[in-house]
Amino acid sequence: MHLLLVDGSGYIFRAFHALPQLSRKSDGLPVGCVQGFCNMLWKLMEDLKGEDEPTHMAVIFDHSAKTFRDDIYDQYKAQRPPAPEELVPQFPLVRHATRAFNIACIEQEGWEADDIIATYACQAKSAGGKVTIVSSDKDLMQLVEPDGSIRMLDTIPRPGQPPLRWIGADEVFAKFGVTPDKVIEVQALCGDSVDNVPGVPGIGVKTAADLINQYGTIENLLDHVDDIKQNARREKLRENAELARISKQLVTLAQDVPVELELSALQRQPVEPGKLFPFLKAMEFATITKRLAGLIGADPDAWEPDPALAAQPASPVGFDNAARAEARAARQQAQGRDALPVVVHAREQHEKVRAIPWNPDTYEVLEDARSLQRWIEVIYRSGIVATDTETTGLDNQTADLVGISFSVGPGTGAYLPLGHHAGDGDIFGGGGKAEGQMDLGEALDLLRPVFADRSILKIFHNSKYDLGLLRRYGVEVNSIDDTLLLSYSLDGPQFNTMAELADHWLGVPGQSIKELLGTGKSQKTFAEVDIASAARYACEDADMTFRLWRILKPRLAAENMTTLYETIERPLAPVLARMEGRGISVDRQILARLSGDFAQRAAAFEAEAHELAGRKFNLGSPKQLGEILFDEMKLEGGTRTKTGAWSTGADVLEDLAQKGVPLARAVVEWRQLTKLMGTYTDALPTYINAHTGRVHTTYSQHSVLTGRLSSNDPNLQNIPVRTEDGRKIRTAFVAAPGKTLISADYSQIELRVLAHIADIQALKDAFEEGLDIHAMTASEMFGVPVEGMPSEVRRRAKAINFGIIYGISAFGLANQLGIERSVAGDYIKTYFERFPGIKDYMDNQRRRVKQDGYVMTIFGRKINFPNANSSHAAERSFVERASINAPIQGSAADIIRRAMIRMEPELEREGIEADMLLQVHDELIFEVPEGTEEAAMPVIKRVMEGAAEPAVRLTVPIQVDAHAAKDWDGAH
Repeated sequence: MHLLLVDGSGYIFRAFHALPQLSRKSDGLPVGCVQGFCNMLWKLMEDLKGEDEPTHMAVIFDHSAKTFRDDIYDQYKAQRPPAPEELVPQFPLVRHATRAFNIACIEQEGWEADDIIATYACQAKSAGGKVTIVSSDKDLMQLVEPDGSIRMLDTIPRPGQPPLRWIGADEVFAKFGVTPDKVIEVQALCGDSVDNVPGVPGIGVKTAADLINQYGTIENLLDHVDDIKQNARREKLRENAELARISKQLVTLAQDVPVELELSALQRQPVEPGKLFPFLKAMEFATITKRLAGLIGADPDAWEPDPALAAQPASPVGFDNAARAEARAARQQAQGRDALPVVVHAREQHEKVRAIPWNPDTYEVLEDARSLQRWIEVIYRSGIVATDTETTGLDNQTADLVGISFSVGPGTGAYLPLGHHAGDGDIFGGGGKAEGQMDLGEALDLLRPVFADRSILKIFHNSKYDLGLLRRYGVEVNSIDDTLLLSYSLDGPQFNTMAELADHWLGVPGQSIKELLGTGKSQKTFAEVDIASAARYACEDADMTFRLWRILKPRLAAENMTTLYETIERPLAPVLARMEGRGISVDRQILARLSGDFAQRAAAFEAEAHELAGRKFNLGSPKQLGEILFDEMKLEGGTRTKTGAWSTGADVLEDLAQKGVPLARAVVEWRQLTKLMGTYTDALPTYINAHTGRVHTTYSQHSVLTGRLSSNDPNLQNIPVRTEDGRKIRTAFVAAPGKTLISADYSQIELRVLAHIADIQALKDAFEEGLDIHAMTASEMFGVPVEGMPSEVRRRAKAINFGIIYGISAFGLANQLGIERSVAGDYIKTYFERFPGIKDYMDNQRRRVKQDGYVMTIFGRKINFPNANSSHAAERSFVERASINAPIQGSAADIIRRAMIRMEPELEREGIEADMLLQVHDELIFEVPEGTEEAAMPVIKRVMEGAAEPAVRLTVPIQVDAHAAKDWDGAH
């Protein structure tokens, strides 16, 4: 007996995410996943021939009901999002598909698919049979047997690897560092964020494997926890012993499920045309029907479509962006505006590119000037090249260039090695330069004209990194496209890495950089990778980039995203690269003085906290703090986390501090000071670049749903601006000698955008007249004259003004203002009565997001909310609030992006020397020569205030406040 058990749920999600979300033409029913599932199932049966051919077979699915694990741990899988709405109607259809292929289709209430698989696998092994589990799920690896009686089969295609990857005991050991019988012990320690298995916080796979290889089991490890020498590890295990025991129960697969079908009932049966073709024809899978008819020698016309499936109604939401675009194009075609060919072209491109085979053997290594010159000629003839730089690190301001890869079309690739080491070398850091590489300077001299040539399109993935790196080497790059920004323009921050994009659109994630470089202490840099392995990896990246470009670029026109990409996203990348390269000066002495001041004050608050608690304790330990506040001091209002510990988050402590609990206030103050030290005053000096003497933040252009930029390493966007200590930190950001900083800040930009979008005449009039908008709002709401208005009244109006933008509730406003919820509700009601257009806008947005699944900024940026019609009330409520704020925040973000793109050319046109250094939310920071501030500020203000035009003519004036000083705080 050879039993083949297919992880059906894994097949579903792989088919859904790997293929375009196609819809049935007759009624729009989503069927892309079903089509992929059928192809995968048939291919599996065709691949397993000869000695691997199964005698018994079943596809196992998860049941939607709860299982025994929910009784063990009520947070098990609690954080998993609901299935995408396009996928929901396809769940029953894949089960129909399984039965149509005459394969046993099994699911059982109260049990997960993995438990059923484990039960059948053990039954077959006990009967002397052989078992193959078709899955790459790590949870099933505990079933693998060293003798090969139970093994796994991974059928996910990966470049450079065989199409069928067998997983035995050796492969399990390579992944977990233990034999298969110890996998559950390692998983229990590590936990699983996907399934919400808690594990022991802070323990990863390597540490877990070391512990289990030493102690054997979780139970024995916990019995000998006092023997562990590492203090932190010992304490983690002590504090989380119960979580480890619970986790082991959660990850251990049941092998005694009372399955309803006997093993004998899983005997493989031949495909019956009378079952298969009525299903395929009901799904309208013409291509599959024709292919399978030829393979099994049957006439599909002898059967009609299954009437039950053919009559199934269309999903009310079920379209992805491409399907919506096709429907829209069909409507336009009916109106005489023929857009359908553009959409069809986009879909055809995807199908063509996916069909192009992968052949790494065609990739080439360019060892000398002659081979590089030959490829340069190829690039000139092509007029287009996908390219990628390989470096020694992730920071393009400090990393060294190791190599460059090129591709002029799918299936082509060349790698130019430039900085690979010869080997381990001596103790002084390397064995010299590896053979078979050009001189770096000679290679760059040949490539500079290519990168600068505007007639050659250079396609990057995350071009900002490569542009910043090449800029350091004196290489100017013109005429670019960027697959990461194409994806972001079309689908938002759904995909952030090449692997994610390639896995989704091409069906292959590519080789992982971790596989190439290793991890932890054994991790090496790209310079230490041998040239052959590096070439394969780098060429694959360039090849993937070209293929992705072929798929994504046609979607711009098909989905009306060309303007967003061409006028905002693509031109912004070089601007950000230049800003990152400039950096900003930071005064070490100011930071050192602040660190000393903060440390003294923090120590004082720590001593005060100890005195108030009546004993010393670790203020950084939530567990100890919770015990003092709620066990010893018996304070009311405490809540426990899922692990049973008292919750001591910022909201809890701030609430206690407001209620007059001195200990809570002292801890809040201590936390704020230690956070400022750890994040800024102590940390910022470590970010100062040794070559430039400046701090270079990294901007992410593609990670925020609404289009805002984020800042990392270091994050300069979260420095508190409303606190005295936060402003002190800003004084450490200084102008270079002979220079001055200018801060230009949009004034209440989001309220102005709201007034424009919602057409609120009272707000527009107030902005037009230059009134204090919060005082005007307070006057409108509370009937209080602006002149002599109490500050408290204005503060409440301000809270409402900004709260409304974020869809604030009466509960949220009550907490913010410290008032009764009923009073807050009355405030919001009065606000809507005074400004009825805002209520209309909010209602329209809620309706629009439910109908379309997205909202848009005034510049056409699409902000997707796939869970707008979720069955979970809390999730729907969140989407509704976000749909109100997203067009406002997104439009404001687009305005400042447009200003940044226009700024440098306008300053140059006016003959003004000014370097744009930072973008922080609604603020831009510039560095100018001393004495030129008065000439620069009017130009900066003009560009920022007019950034929306001519794309959008705002009905509200935009105001920018600009100031100059020697440091950031003084200029703000």
